[in-house]
Amino acid sequence: MTDDLSHNAPDGPEATQRSSAPRFLTFLNSPAVKFVLIGLLTFLLLVPSVFVWVLVEERSHRATEVARDIARSWGGTQEINGPYLVIPFTETYTTGPSDKLKTETVRRTAVLFPQRLDVTGDITVEERRKSIYALPVYNGRVNLSGAFSAPADDMFEPKHGGTIDVAADKAVLVIGIGDVRALKSEIALGLDGKRSIPFEPGSGPLKMTSDRDAYRSFKASGINAAVPPGTWQRGFAFDIPLQLNGSTAIYFAPAGQTTKVALQSDWPHPGFTGAFLPETRTITDSGFDAAWTIPYLARGIPKMLETSNIPLQDKLLGVKFVEPVNFYQTISRSLKYAIGFISLTFLAVFVLEMRSGWRFHWIQYALVGLSLIIFYVMLLAFAEHVGYALAYLTAAGAATVLNAVYVGTSLKSRTAGLVMLAVLASIFGVLFALMREQDYALLIGSVIGFVALAITMFVTQKIDWSGHEKSNDRSATEPA
Repeated sequence: MTDDLSHNAPDGPEATQRSSAPRFLTFLNSPAVKFVLIGLLTFLLLVPSVFVWVLVEERSHRATEVARDIARSWGGTQEINGPYLVIPFTETYTTGPSDKLKTETVRRTAVLFPQRLDVTGDITVEERRKSIYALPVYNGRVNLSGAFSAPADDMFEPKHGGTIDVAADKAVLVIGIGDVRALKSEIALGLDGKRSIPFEPGSGPLKMTSDRDAYRSFKASGINAAVPPGTWQRGFAFDIPLQLNGSTAIYFAPAGQTTKVALQSDWPHPGFTGAFLPETRTITDSGFDAAWTIPYLARGIPKMLETSNIPLQDKLLGVKFVEPVNFYQTISRSLKYAIGFISLTFLAVFVLEMRSGWRFHWIQYALVGLSLIIFYVMLLAFAEHVGYALAYLTAAGAATVLNAVYVGTSLKSRTAGLVMLAVLASIFGVLFALMREQDYALLIGSVIGFVALAITMFVTQKIDWSGHEKSNDRSATEPA
């Protein structure tokens, strides 16, 4: 009896090793460990997503360079700033101690604003292409009309108690223009509806320092026309027709004490920008109409300045001829959601695996994640050729079908494949909506994340995370 008991009794240390080994293997194969591995894999997939982001930025910079080339040939962003009446004068005064008096002469420049300025513009926009890239360019027919009032008697005041000498015959009317090279006709200054004076190149005694144009490889300048003394001293009405090319945007300065701007265009996607927004605007599929009114007080500048720069370069108003979707920015922004996008997909696969009788190896999770990274590359590549919407449909459809079939066949379940198809279609649909609704992206994303987590919590409620139940089942069925 004693011999039989001793023969059947397991050895102490060996029995402990044999029992601990299966438990350790069971722990490694448990859902909890797999869940942690999937989380680590999700973060590792951020590395290729960063490389995709670098690729998007590189293509975006390439598109900007091509846009600069087109702008150099056609015309850059236009800024029409003026007209201003510029009158140079000097002040002569004496300075120093009484026994060593010396005479100083200071050159000064008075800049007068129009009492009234009316700007009307008809802008015809088209897309110019170079290789696979395009840039909105336009031809603008603009008319500036208004009036200058007679200068006040005390306008030229001495600062140092000296005498003033006004160079009345040197007065010029100056207009700052963003890209003078893109003027398409000769420009003449109409005075009081009778006389016409041709403009000369250059902004006279004033400088234009704007760097607003992202596609500019030249220095902004302007045009000027001489105004006879007898004309500007009593005040005059003016009319200036302009025809010029440009690209991307057009801006105007509220140069008048009261300024009215009325623009119309055949471009259906305007982006109103600048220091003042239009009072009225109508946007249709065939174009837009917009009108601005800027009163004297809203402009915040007196009727006359002494300056060597063209005024109001930081208070322009205008419109950008934007494309419906800047897909480079959109794709770059969507990559910020990549970790959440991949996490939701992995959660869906994990839940389907736990509810099926088949295992989905972590290598297979990695392949699914890489297919989602490739989705972004496909989206970028197709968008450059067929546009963002069709490219998104193509890339998302390919990724959805591929992963739905792969998950369904791997888990030996048609239902799992259909569920994966629905999940991925929903995820891609939500991502598309997030990119369209920038203002609500955070709100939508947070709600979706909460709902996805809640569903996962309740669906996985009965999962044996430690794997002990399977281990106990195997122990119960093993022979004594």
